[in-house]
Amino acid sequence: MNKVRSGQFSFEDRVWQTISENAKSFIRALLTYNASDRPSAAQALQHPWITELASLQVDEQSAITALGNLQKFNSDVTLKAATYSFIASQLMSKSERDDLSKVFRAFDENGDGKLSMEEVKKGYLDHYGKIMSDQEVEEMFNAVDTDRSGFIDYTEFVVAATNQNALTSQEKLQAAFRMFDKDGSGRISPEEIREVLCFGDQGAISVEAVDAIIKQVDENGDGEIEFEEFVAMMKGLDDSLKK
Repeated sequence: MNKVRSGQFSFEDRVWQTISENAKSFIRALLTYNASDRPSAAQALQHPWITELASLQVDEQSAITALGNLQKFNSDVTLKAATYSFIASQLMSKSERDDLSKVFRAFDENGDGKLSMEEVKKGYLDHYGKIMSDQEVEEMFNAVDTDRSGFIDYTEFVVAATNQNALTSQEKLQAAFRMFDKDGSGRISPEEIREVLCFGDQGAISVEAVDAIIKQVDENGDGEIEFEEFVAMMKGLDDSLKK
């Protein structure tokens, strides 16, 4: 703690022997003792250790596939959007997300962790060789930007840019269903939907909104969602894409 208070540190330990000088330089900058001299997050993102790693070559086919999936994506049910987000953030393997991560980083030119309309338009121009119209970009953002932030964040990008068959495998859908089915009854009740979508704040979504979600999915009209109905909702996107 005395070393922390005095700002003393070194890279003498054996574990640092294989770490590059660029990485050590980055750490030194972040550990600048005087806060007024310490780089901001934006400045830190411009450090050579970050920029050189971020300039990894992106597989052209991966970029084109991701962009194509972005344009096709449409999640019109809140429950579906929440399910996709859960699958993308919790159930996809590292290998499944590696290529998409590289594409996202290549598009995210200012390194702020989100894609603006201009960054997406530039990505299309770079990889498709054509300019997206403002209407095309707006339509994409209306479908992909589920939290209406005006940007596409990493999770939204992964959800929309992934082949939907990969997101809706039987194993992933079963795990996602269990996430909603808190009591393990094999059915998702209105209360369970509200709990998941509101993160515990029951007042964040109205009873009418939950009822509307259930009516879109509840095929037998019993007021709850069974696994078969849940699968049908998620697979509906695949059917629309095939058409």
